[in-house]
Amino acid sequence: MSECFPLTPALSPGGCFEMGSPASEEGRNDEGPVHRVCVDGFAMGKYEVTQGQWQRIMGNNPASYQNGDNYPVEQVSWSDVQEFVAKLNRQSGMDYRLPTEAEWEYAARAGTTSARFWGEKPDEACGYDNVHDLTSKRVNRFSWANYNCDDGFAQTSPVGSFKPNSFGLYDMLGNVWEWTGDWYSDKYYGKSPSQNPGGPGSGSSRVTRGGNWYAMTADVRFAFRLRDAPAGRDHGLGFRLVLPPGQ
Repeated sequence: MSECFPLTPALSPGGCFEMGSPASEEGRNDEGPVHRVCVDGFAMGKYEVTQGQWQRIMGNNPASYQNGDNYPVEQVSWSDVQEFVAKLNRQSGMDYRLPTEAEWEYAARAGTTSARFWGEKPDEACGYDNVHDLTSKRVNRFSWANYNCDDGFAQTSPVGSFKPNSFGLYDMLGNVWEWTGDWYSDKYYGKSPSQNPGGPGSGSSRVTRGGNWYAMTADVRFAFRLRDAPAGRDHGLGFRLVLPPGQ
């Protein structure tokens, strides 16, 4: 089944990184304090889960933009994803799950310390990710600031359309927000364990990461944290999966 959900082994050894953002980072909110975190090895999907993959497991396609099998599935809640994962694991005999928030940021940063893949020049985004760009501004007419570049997509784009990060992962910023397994707390970083943090024990919202195709420019950063109710759905909200090493 893993051939249907391509994984990258680059994260298998695990590692340590500085999680969160410094006070000087533009757009920062509940992303501090910066703290050292270490995660055990895992394998992560190279791509966001697609409409075709969802259809294969669930027998339906909930996406608002039903553009094709290779586009990310969206309009899926955290609870929907848990149902998908349970069915996938029964069929595959594997142990797929959502990444923790720490695993997600470790994977997204891929050894970098900047706010984004492209460093401190946000208008270089269009070579790396599907963001709210000139095309999106023209078609969707959103009132908030856009990236001053053109990636050619007004809404979602096929997974893998842009450059991967150094871990071989695509679309870690932009395209669709990605659910994580963690409950949300704005105070959690201050008491987070340094080894394999798994988020608070309870809460009312789950953490989503990575920004999406219509997000404000300040939100499309490695450290940015958004929260959504587990039953929440949106046309810019999807997910990707992880596996323990060796599966």
